[in-house]
Amino acid sequence: MRPLLALLLILAARPALAADGAALFADQCASCHTLTDASGDLGPSLKGVVWRKLAAMPDFNYSGALKTMGGSWSPDRLDSYLKDSQAFAPRNGMYFALSDPSDRKAIIEYLKSQP
Repeated sequence: MRPLLALLLILAARPALAADGAALFADQCASCHTLTDASGDLGPSLKGVVWRKLAAMPDFNYSGALKTMGGSWSPDRLDSYLKDSQAFAPRNGMYFALSDPSDRKAIIEYLKSQP
């Protein structure tokens, strides 16, 4: 019974996190990134970014730091990048650090909802 209750609480929290993530995305990310099929001038589109290969948007000119990394944007990698983009990929074009783990999680949950 307890595992079922814990699962229900987790599932119930996800929409709230995504809603908070929408506000955080608008405040922290939307000035440079879009959630459309096309990238903006300052940053790639983040539509469908979760599990997308790094540096994969063909309409954006990524830094060499990201182009050579390989792999995909897992939730853990996104969290590391949002925590300190320069520690994640030194000399990449984004200088960003979001120290609050709950804010990072909310943004990532929101990005998961943007296929």
